[in-house]
Amino acid sequence: MLLQISHFMYNINSNNIKANIYLHIDYMKIVIRSVFFHFLCIAGFGMIYFNLKDDFFEKEKNDLDVIDYMLLSTTIQAGVGISDIYPISFYGKLTMIIQQLLMLCTHIFTIYVFTL
Repeated sequence: MLLQISHFMYNINSNNIKANIYLHIDYMKIVIRSVFFHFLCIAGFGMIYFNLKDDFFEKEKNDLDVIDYMLLSTTIQAGVGISDIYPISFYGKLTMIIQQLLMLCTHIFTIYVFTL
């Protein structure tokens, strides 16, 4: 007898069910760790950008809040890359490049490192 749970087909017998449930739980752990990693990157780089606020410029206003830098960090982490805030110094550009490279390597961190 087959049972469909969460888009997976399970063959119902006692040994197979336990193995498939453990496999499903392992995949969910990887997903949760990946989401946590992205949120950690957004919050961390948002605070770094806020501390380097003199190295960034926005076209419309000069007094930026923490939420503005969190938006910049989220935009970069999501891969969108369109923002009104842009770096004007070496350190601002370097920090933004580091986050972009980290975002590109996210699969290495979330799949390979978290499964060790």
